[in-house]
Amino acid sequence: MHISILLWLIFQNIQKKTWKKIHELYAGGLYVSFFNILYYFLCNDKLLWDFKSSHLSLKELRVLHLIFITPLMIWSFLATYPPTLVKQVKYIAKWVCTASFVEWIGLRCKAITFRHGWHLGWSALIYIMMLIFSRWFQKKPFAVLLLSVLATVVLSVIFKVPVSKRMLKHPLKRVLTRPLKDHVTQAVANKVKRKCLLLKLFS
Repeated sequence: MHISILLWLIFQNIQKKTWKKIHELYAGGLYVSFFNILYYFLCNDKLLWDFKSSHLSLKELRVLHLIFITPLMIWSFLATYPPTLVKQVKYIAKWVCTASFVEWIGLRCKAITFRHGWHLGWSALIYIMMLIFSRWFQKKPFAVLLLSVLATVVLSVIFKVPVSKRMLKHPLKRVLTRPLKDHVTQAVANKVKRKCLLLKLFS
């Protein structure tokens, strides 16, 4: 599913010829990717959502989304942003509904998981902020950064995201890998699954 999304976004960007406007659009894509990276850095000990794939590793998945899928999505969104307010509202609503629907399919296909009370409603809110802020960032970057930091703090408080000094150790590793406890939990789950299969074979 992740590769399908990437291919669809590449097609969208080719169709909209976003490379011709890249000097106008790149900042919005970088802004959103940065805050996605910040999410993994802050929430690695208590992930609210994460991607899954039977074909790609966790590191490959996160690199795919952070470096390719996220910027391509934002560039496609910004490339055809309408000039009038009414059209802007409809345009943003269409994108939020589409992104939320794709995420719902991802949930059904187990390509993404939610934890700790996160649900599609929260995802839709993030999409609204992400799309609006990526547009505003082109004109008022400092104001958008301030609003983004405020939103990050509020969500961190709501979901009780743990913060400690050890977060500063190996920041890149936090972004691209799961916490050790998640690896242990997954290893135990895999071991139980293998035992169940063996019992079924010999019963």
